[in-house]
Amino acid sequence: MGIKIKKNNYLLLFVLLIFTKAIGQNKVAEIKKYAFNKCLSYNYQKIDSTFYNTYKDASGVQISINGNFLEDDELKNKVIDYAIAITGLYYSQKNNLHFETGDRNIVLCNCFAFYESKGLDLFVKKIVNVKDKIRKK
Repeated sequence: MGIKIKKNNYLLLFVLLIFTKAIGQNKVAEIKKYAFNKCLSYNYQKIDSTFYNTYKDASGVQISINGNFLEDDELKNKVIDYAIAITGLYYSQKNNLHFETGDRNIVLCNCFAFYESKGLDLFVKKIVNVKDKIRKK
């Protein structure tokens, strides 16, 4: 009987660890989406100052709700500052695409490369781990 309870306790602990890791990975994924959104919105706003008012895209808010960090202004500000520091000039970068109607930007491509970057991944994991350690104290 004691062995069976011990096995059940280990099984429960294992399931909780997997669940906790999955929640952490989901938060990392949502914060990375938030950074991607900020990259796009910042750079498109630089190209056309009416971008946000025209398209009224609230994806950043929805992503922060999905990731359960809507009210965590400190985290959001860190992500925004990082995204702008790394991607803030994407709107002005030249590329080799030329069309009869004029040059085109590749903001989406650059922002997607940023989203997939190891640098963003490490940054997000670092701030999530710091936040988790502070909460546990």
